[in-house]
Amino acid sequence: MEVFYTIIFFAIGSALASFYCVLATRLPEGKSIIKPRSHCIECNHELSWYELIPVISYIFLKGKCRSCGKRIPVYTFIAEIGTGFLFSAAYLYFGFSYEFYVSLLLISLLVLIFISDFRYMIILDSPLLISGICLFFLKWHFYNLDTALSSLVAGVVLFVFMIAVAFLGKFLFKRDALGGGDIKLSFLIGMTVGIPYGFMVLVLSTFLALPYATFSLLTNTSHEVPYGPFLISALCIVFLYYDKFSYILNLFT
Repeated sequence: MEVFYTIIFFAIGSALASFYCVLATRLPEGKSIIKPRSHCIECNHELSWYELIPVISYIFLKGKCRSCGKRIPVYTFIAEIGTGFLFSAAYLYFGFSYEFYVSLLLISLLVLIFISDFRYMIILDSPLLISGICLFFLKWHFYNLDTALSSLVAGVVLFVFMIAVAFLGKFLFKRDALGGGDIKLSFLIGMTVGIPYGFMVLVLSTFLALPYATFSLLTNTSHEVPYGPFLISALCIVFLYYDKFSYILNLFT
């Protein structure tokens, strides 16, 4: 059964990633996610059902549109195969548990935020809201209502802290230091791992973002760094290695 579930979750993750790519590219542009149907962005060729099979279609079509021969964005293939792998890995690592269901939420956000923030410098509100609601009920179901309510308090604390950082950054640098999406994401970080670990996520995210920010400044490619991908990556790392970060936290308490 373990092999069966591993394959099933790979298929589910790949299929969801295909949908996430649609969300992350259409919603920032104010487009409907329903109409028009999936199509080639170069020639508007409407994709048939067999051109929409995650992973397999990309390989079968050799990464090109069947109609015009233009390259299909490679990030769709990477997202599909990567999300499928991560969903399967989450099942093998956690089994059917609270951590497993939360990890599916975090992986989904990882894909959405990477695409939307790197491409449009936007973190979508709807995935954050849906994830927050799901996380609240997961905590209520697997633990109790007090735990779920406490997670809301932790989320508010981290949210207020990030607002303070944003105001301080704007005062010092005379420009926005954080985007609204980053601040909203901090609420979900607090909900997921609590206050002490939430601050560890913030610290880790700055170290993850530093190489990219340094490269961008040195090459003058951009003075704006999409911080969301590094925040969600740090959250995934802290959540996955919770026990290791517990050890680090105990050293300072």
